Amino acid sequence: MNIFYPEQRPAMRLSVIRREVALPEEASGVVAVTVGQRVDVRDVVARGLVPGRFVVVDAQAFFKLKRPEDLTPLLLVNVDDEVDEIKPIAGQDSARGRRLFSPVAGRVAAISEGNIIIEQLNAVIDLEAGLRGQVAEVYNGRGIVVEATGARIQGVWGNGGRAIAVIANEGQNALENTSIDALGSRYSNTVVVLRRPITEDILDAAATQGVSALVAPSMPYSLVELAVLQPYALILVEGFGAARMNRGMSQVFQELEGLQVTVDASQPQVWEARRPEVVMNVQPRQNETPARPSPNLTLRSGMSVRIFGGDHSGMLGTVVNLPNEPLLLDNGLRVPCALVELTGTQRAAVPLANLEVMG
Repeated sequence: MNIFYPEQRPAMRLSVIRREVALPEEASGVVAVTVGQRVDVRDVVARGLVPGRFVVVDAQAFFKLKRPEDLTPLLLVNVDDEVDEIKPIAGQDSARGRRLFSPVAGRVAAISEGNIIIEQLNAVIDLEAGLRGQVAEVYNGRGIVVEATGARIQGVWGNGGRAIAVIANEGQNALENTSIDALGSRYSNTVVVLRRPITEDILDAAATQGVSALVAPSMPYSLVELAVLQPYALILVEGFGAARMNRGMSQVFQELEGLQVTVDASQPQVWEARRPEVVMNVQPRQNETPARPSPNLTLRSGMSVRIFGGDHSGMLGTVVNLPNEPLLLDNGLRVPCALVELTGTQRAAVPLANLEVMG
């Protein structure tokens, strides 16, 4: 069968962490650090400008005018005037009545055929390192590669927040049932790790108790908008739905109990290709060599994997065989599969596309 390079999602107590931080391709910028320099999470490592787009405002349609030239007496701006979303750009009276406003801040580039064309202001980007480490590479005008050593647990979705605090695994008392006294709760200013799916009550309780971050296995997709509005960072390590945390990640979080970590609940951005993650800087002990994730890792027998999708989604297992021919699944599809041992007696044929390596 063809060589298969599975997705990798680290959950490791000690590894080499390399993160590329770069501006969008269309941006022009300047890198503010050099190779070998130490950087912290919120250090700005590059600054850039993204050219503004052109926005066409159909003023003729807005005022229901018969001819483009009928717009002239209604204009409140001229070409090259600066505009924003507050002051009207057309109307009988600038203070009352039906008025047209610019949807963006920028400059009037042209007025033609009943349209007002606005050039949006350039977007300014301050690019943060997002990781405490050392600059390993510099891409002139684009960005850098930061390298560090430590614990690393990657998730699959984040709400965009960031936090630096100590790990507090949820105990026998549920987060939403924990009392608050004059000193706050035991979860105040901590990174709370749950092993059960998030509910709306949990989101509210985390905000009330002042947690710095929430790490959980899963959450209903219907709570996304509410999760993004929370004042704390939030990471899902399994995905959307009702999955519980797998034993591999649960064990790593237990080992990190009481230690300070950085939570980067990053959301997908056009200029970044990284997953949300929990990182703790650790110096290796004597004669201890941190693992270095390999982009050329191929699937093979004996490898520990996580299944996502299908009947066994979220489960961990070990590859015991890689059949040379595609296998026929219960859904009628014949696809390349791996035979995965889930327990001592349970085995399952899992499509290769549904496997990722948990380091």
